[in-house]
Amino acid sequence: MEMYIKFMFTLTVGLVGVGMVLKTLLETILHEWDAVSEIKAGWHSLFRARPYADSVRAEDILMEIERDHVKRSMPAHEIDRRREALRDLREAEDRLSSPRVPELV
Repeated sequence: MEMYIKFMFTLTVGLVGVGMVLKTLLETILHEWDAVSEIKAGWHSLFRARPYADSVRAEDILMEIERDHVKRSMPAHEIDRRREALRDLREAEDRLSSPRVPELV
């Protein structure tokens, strides 16, 4: 019975320690890790990976990478719209910050 109690105490202390280490690890180191996207990317590459890389041309690989990058990048009209909004904001701030003396006619 004494050995059973020692075993249970040791097991409890060990599991509490492992829990503290894992909690610290997850909160400090892996808090920015997006596990879902990593798993999706791994799953996608697992089934989409080519088994015979020697038969694939480097140009095809580069074109595929470029196509994937274009899909993920922001559309040009969105960038233009943001630039216009920033320009309008800058113009409004300039108008508000510049001291204008009203002209008397």
